[in-house]
Amino acid sequence: MNQTYFMINPIFIFLFSLPLLVLSQENISFSNSNFIEKIDNKLSLKLDIDNDIESFEFNGENLSYRIEPNIDLRTELSVHYRFISFRIGYTPQFLSNNNEDLKGKTKVFKIQTDLYLKNWVQTFEYYKVKGFYLTDLKGNENFSLPDGIEFLILPNLKTVTFRGVTKYKFNNNFSFKALTTQNEIQRKSAGSFVPSLAYSYFEITDKTTTQDLNSYSLILNTGYFYTFVINKKWYSGLGISPGLGIEFNKLITKTDNGSIFSRDNDLVFNLDTHLGLGYNSKSFFGGIDLRFLATTRDENSIIEFDTLRGLLQIFIGYRFNSPKFLKKSVDWIEDQNPLN
Repeated sequence: MNQTYFMINPIFIFLFSLPLLVLSQENISFSNSNFIEKIDNKLSLKLDIDNDIESFEFNGENLSYRIEPNIDLRTELSVHYRFISFRIGYTPQFLSNNNEDLKGKTKVFKIQTDLYLKNWVQTFEYYKVKGFYLTDLKGNENFSLPDGIEFLILPNLKTVTFRGVTKYKFNNNFSFKALTTQNEIQRKSAGSFVPSLAYSYFEITDKTTTQDLNSYSLILNTGYFYTFVINKKWYSGLGISPGLGIEFNKLITKTDNGSIFSRDNDLVFNLDTHLGLGYNSKSFFGGIDLRFLATTRDENSIIEFDTLRGLLQIFIGYRFNSPKFLKKSVDWIEDQNPLN
C-alpha cells in the first residue's frame, strides 16, 4: 500500500420522527442556580439517530478503490443520571439496507461511558464495525472484478476502536451536561475554554488478507464551547476544538516466512466543530446537532488517513423519576468521591 485515505460523504437525513410515550410524573423538586438548573433526581433516557459511518478510500499510483460499510444510519440509546452517562450504539434491522446479497451485511456495535466530576469530563469508548464491500476499482488490469460484478463483499474486514478523552472546563457557569446529555438545563448563556486530551487505539484487520494496521494516537485539543439560551426551553450550542498530536502506526504484512512490520510516527492536526439547536424542558428534550470533523496527517506516512466529514444527529429524550435504590447508591458514591 502506498496511501490510504479515511473519509465519509456527509448524508443529512431530516425526515425522521419517533413517537414519544409520555408518562405521568410526580411533582419533584429541582436544584437551581443562576446559570445552571440541576436535575439530580431524574433518570434521563435518550435516543438518537445519526450518520456517523466511516468509509475508506485507497489511492495508489496504479490502483484505487473505495471500501464502505453497508449501512447509512445508526442509532444510539443512552441513559443519564447525575454524574454518569452510559451509551450503546447499533444499527437496528429497520435501518439496515435491503441489498445484503449485493453488498454484504454490516454489524455495528458501540459502548461509551461519560463521567462528570465537577469541572472534569472523562469519556471511554469502544467501537466495532464488521462487514464491508469494495467498489470503484480502477487502474490495475491484474486486479479486477469479474464482468457484471460491481461490488466485492468483504465480510471479514473489521475495524475496532478504543478511545478515551479527558476534558476540563474553566467556567463553572457553563454546563457540559446541558449541551451533550441534556441532564442539566442552561438557564443563562455561558461559555468556557475546554482543553482536552484524546488517546486512542485503532485497528483494521481481515483474516483473509495479508495486511493489518494498528494505530495509537495522542492528541491535545484546545476547545471553546458556548450555549446561547434563547428562552426558557430553547437553546443553541456552538463549539470549536482544534488539536495537535502524534500517531504511531504499525503496518503488518503477513508472508509465508512470517510477518513483516512497517512503522512510522505521524504529526496529526485535528479540527472538530459543533453547532446545535435544542429544546430542553423539565421532562422532555430533543434537538439537532451538526458536526464537522477534519484530520490531516503527515504526507510521508506509510498509510495516510485524512478525514473530512460532516455529521448530523437527531435526538429525543424523556426524564423519569429515578428508582430509590439508584438514588441511594449514587448518593453513597457521591459522598465518597472528593471530586464530585
